[in-house]
Amino acid sequence: MTPREIADMIKRHEGGPSDVYLDTVGILTLGWGHALHVGSPVPLEVSRIFFENDFNNAVRDVELLLGEYDIYPDPVRKAVLISMAFHLGRAGLLGFKKMWAALMALDYNEAANQILDSKAARQCPKRYIELSKMMRTGERA
Repeated sequence: MTPREIADMIKRHEGGPSDVYLDTVGILTLGWGHALHVGSPVPLEVSRIFFENDFNNAVRDVELLLGEYDIYPDPVRKAVLISMAFHLGRAGLLGFKKMWAALMALDYNEAANQILDSKAARQCPKRYIELSKMMRTGERA
């Protein structure tokens, strides 16, 4: 068999390229049999690809939500929401109900307060203090 034929056979045995799954012995595995072990290095290009995909999803989610809520923030405040969506996912960002209400009322002070009054801010205080300041002022950190 050629190397390509062998590779194709292995891919067929291993599963789909976009799946994360537990293998037969319970090891978290990505794509075609790539075991994910805590502390194992990841090639920079792989990290870049994941980041770009996640970033694009966060931008798309925020743009959809802003349209649904009929909110048109300045670029800095939109960046805050994109950062939060990247970190928390769309569902996590939607959990900030009082922040969304404040944004609809153009009350950026209260929106900033709601960012700080969260589990995310308690878990990642430096990040969320910076984001709340950006939301409050509309200025880059």
